[in-house]
Amino acid sequence: MSFKVSDLPNPILLTDPANIAFMKAKEEEAARKVLMPTTKPNKNKRKSDASEPSTSAKKSKKAVPDDTAKDLFSVTLPGDDDATVEIYDTCDELRRKINALLRTGTITKAALLRDMSRAAYTDAPNIQSKQLTDFLTKKGPTSGSTSRVCYASYVYFEKKRIAEGKAKSKHRRDMEDRWDGEGGLPRRREEKYFCHVDDAVVQDALGSVRTVPGGRF
Repeated sequence: MSFKVSDLPNPILLTDPANIAFMKAKEEEAARKVLMPTTKPNKNKRKSDASEPSTSAKKSKKAVPDDTAKDLFSVTLPGDDDATVEIYDTCDELRRKINALLRTGTITKAALLRDMSRAAYTDAPNIQSKQLTDFLTKKGPTSGSTSRVCYASYVYFEKKRIAEGKAKSKHRRDMEDRWDGEGGLPRRREEKYFCHVDDAVVQDALGSVRTVPGGRF
C-alpha cells in the first residue's frame, strides 16, 4: 500500500477519523489485488481453434447429395444402335419392376413410357398407354415378349441398374445362365407344340419349354 500524505483527506491531522478510514480502504484494495489471480494468454492456442466448428455443429450439417450418379440415358448396351439388346429378364419380372416403380408415385405411366422409349430406341418412338396396359395384364415368363414394352422396359431398367451401380439380381444371373449364347429371352409369338398324348408341355419360371413324359411334372 502506498500513497502520498497529500492524498489524505486531512493531511494536517493524521489521526483524523477520515484519514484512518482512507488508509483502511487502501489496505483492503491492496489485499484484493494480491488475491486476484492473473491469467496469461495461451501462446500455444491454435489460431484455427476460434473458427473451428464444434463437433455438434459438424454433425448438424446436412449431407450434400451425391450428384456423380451416372445418367441412365448415357449408359450404352451392346445392341443399342439397332435395338437388338439381348433380354435377360422374364416378362413377369419386367411386369413386377414396372408395377413396383409406379407404386412409388415418383413417376407417371406417361413419363415412364417416354423414358423407356428414349432409353431403348434411337428414334424414341411413341409407346401407347394401351400397349403398357396390355403387357401388364399378361401372365407368363414369355407372355408379351414381342411387345415393344417388353424390350423398352428391359433396356430402361438395365441402364437404370448400371447407372445406380447396383449388382445383378439372382434372377438376372439365372437368366444369363439359361439364355446366354441363345440371344437372350426368346422374342417370338407363343408357339404350339406337338407331343405324345400322354406327355405334357411345360414352361419353367425362366421361360424354358420342355416335354414331360407321361405328364408327370
